[in-house]
Amino acid sequence: MASSYPVIPAPWEIPVDFKITKSPFPFSPRHLTVYDSRGSLAYRVIDGGSSSTSPRRLVLTLFDASGATLITLVREQDEWKAYKGNANECKDVILTAKCLSDSRFRSVIDVFLSGRDSEDSKPSFRLTGNPFSRYCTITKEDTVVAQTYLLYKLKKRIYSRRKFRLTVYPRNDHVLILAMLVTFFIKS
Repeated sequence: MASSYPVIPAPWEIPVDFKITKSPFPFSPRHLTVYDSRGSLAYRVIDGGSSSTSPRRLVLTLFDASGATLITLVREQDEWKAYKGNANECKDVILTAKCLSDSRFRSVIDVFLSGRDSEDSKPSFRLTGNPFSRYCTITKEDTVVAQTYLLYKLKKRIYSRRKFRLTVYPRNDHVLILAMLVTFFIKS
């Protein structure tokens, strides 16, 4: 009797894990390196520096493994905007992230995708968690889209907060998820 279910699920029907490493503080606290489950470089987030005209402005760039610019993230005041590639015009905005609450133990950020008014509509995504513990849950309405958590090793008593795991659940854009995570984990 033939089965109607595939023996091997399609790649987009299983969760995908990434290992994220944050650079040590003296080098660049705003530099992230993302590896796939095989240990190959997948993405990088590089600090573009802060503007000399506005010290509250921060620019970060998300690159793929080959070095192509995917998204440019700009923080001004308490709001992040993500732009396609190297652009930074209003028509190229992909998402806007606004911090609702921010403390050492719990942060909540609402993300609005472009084409939606952030003033009078529900957020497209919500990021909730503890940046200090490297824990974040990204939800879309009531569905978990992605999660991060520290990398634990058996028989190890001290864990590095520089390395953590990202699990992206099926049918979600990895680049968009990474852009949202940058707004959660990069504070200044």
